[in-house]
Amino acid sequence: MNRFANALIGAVPVSWLEFASRNQWRAPRLRRVFAWGASLVKGRDGVIMNGVGKGLRFNTANSHSGFLLGSHETEVQDIFATVLKPGMVYYDVGANVGFFSIIAARLVGAEGRVFSFEPLPQNADQIAYNARLNGFSNVSIRREAMGGSDRTETFCTSLEPTWGRLEAVGKRPMKPAEQISVGVRQLDTLCGHDQLPKPQLMKIDVEGAEIEVLSGGLATLAASRPLIVMELHSTNDAICDILEKLNYEVALIGSSVPVREANWDAYIIAAPRERAEMVAVLKKFGGSSNPS
Repeated sequence: MNRFANALIGAVPVSWLEFASRNQWRAPRLRRVFAWGASLVKGRDGVIMNGVGKGLRFNTANSHSGFLLGSHETEVQDIFATVLKPGMVYYDVGANVGFFSIIAARLVGAEGRVFSFEPLPQNADQIAYNARLNGFSNVSIRREAMGGSDRTETFCTSLEPTWGRLEAVGKRPMKPAEQISVGVRQLDTLCGHDQLPKPQLMKIDVEGAEIEVLSGGLATLAASRPLIVMELHSTNDAICDILEKLNYEVALIGSSVPVREANWDAYIIAAPRERAEMVAVLKKFGGSSNPS
């Protein structure tokens, strides 16, 4: 990122950047301004300017410019900073270009492990690139989707790199592009047959396949009891039902609205009820906890 762009964007308060990012689709003029600012940072090596990842080197490729600004999902970033400690294991399910993977790699340190699940080849390549930019050797890239069975599946890509989704979700993504074949693995297979270390924190953002992800990992979730942060996609009721059976408490991040009544793109935090330290994190970052 050139010095002019760095100085210009650095002068903008983070709260303004967050507002622009969230509301650009509602106002054409704001969208044009945001797109112009994004063009200054996309596809260029830079340094994350704000947030928990501040100071990390990063290249967004054609993905969300908010990654480099550090304005993307700041409450989720704060959860990571609270929960992840050296030596822990983090699963990034739907890792995109690795924003949360790179932040987690710093937080868990050389003794910890980060597993980034990303079926889109160019995104997976970008995770590897961003890990190398920071000299992180604790990031393992899994070029596959996570789901409810072990299979090969059609993945519907989008012109927006964050919107691709498995065909099994039942909806085509907005701005559809090509279709590719990807491998799908169950969490229970990965942590059972493949003997991957079990996660202590999972971030799940899979554009509607979150029901599959949880359904394919029931045994692992029952055994390892990770904290979960997850974006929902009109899957509120089904996800709440699964989490209730797993004896998880769930809350909407930053809002007291019950999860079942939340917007289609709600971001939730879920903690096993018997883990007092995790429930404390949920109560801190959830507007108020509510029964699944």
